[in-house]
Amino acid sequence: MSYFDSFFVLLDTIARVNINHENNVTLPDKSNLLSDSEPETKDFSSRYVGSIALAHGMHDLYSGFLPPLLPILIEKFSLTNLGGGSLTLFYSLPSLLQPVIGSLADRRNLKILISLTPFITGMVMTLLGLSSSPVIMMAMLVLAGLSSASLHAIGPALNSKHAGKKLGKGMSFWVNAGTLGYALGTLVLVSAYDLIGLSGLPILAIIGAIVSVIIWFGLKGADTSATGLRTQKSIPKDWSRILKVMLPIVFIVITRAMMTAMLSTYFPAFLRERGATTWVSGAGMTLIFIAGVFGSQVVGNLSDKFSRIKILAIITIALFSSMMIFLRIDNWLQIPLLLSIGFFEIAALPVLMALVQESFTADRAFINGIFLSVNFVGTSLAVPVAGRLADLYSFQTTFQLAAYIVPLGLLGIGWIYRTSKNSRLV
Repeated sequence: MSYFDSFFVLLDTIARVNINHENNVTLPDKSNLLSDSEPETKDFSSRYVGSIALAHGMHDLYSGFLPPLLPILIEKFSLTNLGGGSLTLFYSLPSLLQPVIGSLADRRNLKILISLTPFITGMVMTLLGLSSSPVIMMAMLVLAGLSSASLHAIGPALNSKHAGKKLGKGMSFWVNAGTLGYALGTLVLVSAYDLIGLSGLPILAIIGAIVSVIIWFGLKGADTSATGLRTQKSIPKDWSRILKVMLPIVFIVITRAMMTAMLSTYFPAFLRERGATTWVSGAGMTLIFIAGVFGSQVVGNLSDKFSRIKILAIITIALFSSMMIFLRIDNWLQIPLLLSIGFFEIAALPVLMALVQESFTADRAFINGIFLSVNFVGTSLAVPVAGRLADLYSFQTTFQLAAYIVPLGLLGIGWIYRTSKNSRLV
């Protein structure tokens, strides 16, 4: 334990030096929705933010096993693209419980759930290929989904609690860890599959167990409960304010759902349909998500200095343009466009999460649970729709439709801007 504590003390020391330097710079005002209370701390805690990011990264590494496993499972059980894609619904179904989990975490310290997620998700996802029937797979995916719902409801809220005034930076750490983990997960799965096959995958769960122990020590002293809420359990939610903020964000999430489903679930299957090997299809998806790590980091930091709303509009236009150009080129020219798509697709997430987190600091986990439930369910519902369209037409046609829907998100961004302006918050 002493070694863990010494390591995290060193991280905190480095973070204070960095924050003290950054606090000397005066930042311009941002066009954001004001929060209903002040953050608990002005300091950026590398220990807590880093531990939460590690949990997210390792959890999503195992979650990244699912897309490259889908073609294998579809072949094993003779499923259609629709049937295979529908398996992701069972993984995302428990995300409906995120507001409930978040509400509990606002009142009780549930940090243990964050610590356990790498172990639980790792165990389930490494055993998934050994299931003897689709029904057993569904039950396993629900268990992994419960683990995911707990992490995603609590993690970002606890992250923002210890990110201080660098909320965009804190959300970038969270998103980057998950994105990088997810990207590496596809590559780890296809590499391990080629080396040891489905029967050897469970050995990879050992890493998740070790990481869960590290996270437990890293979160020593952390508390997920919001300030003052333990003694104010009966305070009703301000649903009019919640809806005013969340409805336009929900609209934006819906316009991005089809595109997210294509990139996060069907991209390996799309490449395999075009003749790529299992390894190449996984590596192509990894390329997109690694580009997304850079996009999330750059855009998340920029959103702390400039208007989050305007930055969101810029990256939406850039994403649409990249997707349309990608559809019209071939061969190696697609590589820089894939990088561009990955960069701008994932960059929107920390900005949206920062908008939500800074608007409801007293109910972080609850509001974050609502946002991520909508995001998970929206994407999950888009997966079977995209699969059905691919069965009827082609992945090329489905990708093109997803591209056409993306710019409709500008209407939701304008909605947020108008609401903020009318409230004199811009």
